[in-house]
Amino acid sequence: MTMTTLKQAAIFGGLLITTITLNAFAFDLDEVQNGDKPFLSEFNALDKNANQTLNWSEAKSDKALKQQDFKAFDSDKDGSLNYEEYAELKTQTGQKAFKTTMSDSWITTKVKARLMEEESLKSLKISVETHQGEVLISGFVADPTLKSKAEQLVAGVAGVKSVKNAIVVKG
Repeated sequence: MTMTTLKQAAIFGGLLITTITLNAFAFDLDEVQNGDKPFLSEFNALDKNANQTLNWSEAKSDKALKQQDFKAFDSDKDGSLNYEEYAELKTQTGQKAFKTTMSDSWITTKVKARLMEEESLKSLKISVETHQGEVLISGFVADPTLKSKAEQLVAGVAGVKSVKNAIVVKG
């Protein structure tokens, strides 16, 4: 069984996205291996009263933080985060965001490959976007059956939670 050039391109695209994303997160590991504290400058910038802890009113300036995460990572339950708790929170939430991004990229790659494998759809320009497993397909087709077929194929791809079909029938 040989792979088509389009399928190879889709797989290569997914691998390229993976490589770029992994490189973006490599700085944390490098800093930790060198003994640096990767989130120290962020922590110090948030620590307005310079007491080496962050209360929620200080921490909420970091728009990426949620109060429920703040509470969950306050391991000593003193209502504040020390540097180690803050660094763990940032690391864990960063890994979660990374996994979501990687999962969405992989789903997009699989969906594009599946659409290219379908003879009646492979010559059409159907765009695919994925966010948290929800896939948006868009483009133009000449026949309503092609629109429906594209949606059915996408819905059958592993990892797809839902499909929003914004394909327009022009005929």
